Amino acid sequence: METGFNPSLALAVLPIYVVVSVGWLARKLGWLAPESDKSLMRLAIDISLPCFIFYNMIGNEKLASVSYAACTISLGVFGICACLAVAWIAAKIMGLKTGEGARTFTVTTGVHNYGFFIIALVAIIYPDDKDFMGLVLTHNVGCDLVFWSLGLAMLSSAKKFGLSIFLKGPVLSVFVALFFIWTGIADKIPEFALSSLKLIGGASIPINLLMFGTLIYDLYSRETFDAKTVGIAVFLRMGVMPCIFIGAAATLPIDASLKKLLVFQALSPCGITAAVLAKHFGGRPQMAVQITVATLLAALPAVPFWMWAGMSLIGA
Repeated sequence: METGFNPSLALAVLPIYVVVSVGWLARKLGWLAPESDKSLMRLAIDISLPCFIFYNMIGNEKLASVSYAACTISLGVFGICACLAVAWIAAKIMGLKTGEGARTFTVTTGVHNYGFFIIALVAIIYPDDKDFMGLVLTHNVGCDLVFWSLGLAMLSSAKKFGLSIFLKGPVLSVFVALFFIWTGIADKIPEFALSSLKLIGGASIPINLLMFGTLIYDLYSRETFDAKTVGIAVFLRMGVMPCIFIGAAATLPIDASLKKLLVFQALSPCGITAAVLAKHFGGRPQMAVQITVATLLAALPAVPFWMWAGMSLIGA
């Protein structure tokens, strides 16, 4: 990838927005009924995504190193924790209190869409680079571990960390893939099995982006737009937090692939999952969706800029 500023990179991001918009429109027209959500999500999260993860990790020579895999996962933990800390401090400065949006603001703003926005972006920009996609998916385990423990505890006021996080399909598939890589079983997988994994896994990105669009339609309301709160969230998510990732990429003693991985984490808007959980746990889902949609729109001009800035700093 050229390190010069390339506004046309925004065009590479457009397919993500197109598929999300199709999901939104399909819900509005009644083509994707709410009754189908559970089945589609089970298909995407419990079947297709694990196949996608397993296929893209198998054969990655770098992940054959236990220490390298652990470092990749640790970067995911570091990124989410750092961003949650920044968002929590901002919520306190803004005067938000628990029960009045503090928890929703912190988790929504602090957790980027490390899943399908970044996965889709990498698939579009590097369609044939399985190794880099494998690093992204391994890194996401660290993000998942923090989000489904600390993030969930913040949203729900839970005090207990459940080990069930390790049994979630996407997380479990990473550990199974690593086990296969480390034991050499991965080298004995027949080609027809890999082709099947690739075929089934290929459905995960479009299905999840479509569902992302339906969630936006379901949760977005015409309540009063909180310009101040949303504006601060956009500034943090698309301005301050990219500096954290890119700064880490430029200064940490890690290899070029992991530096590039951190640059990609700087590009993402907020994830929609926080809005879903905020609705479930009595938070402020409208605030979460307004923030998410605003950062999604802000990402269009921000992605090319931060990509240029990050890649230039790490010399990629």
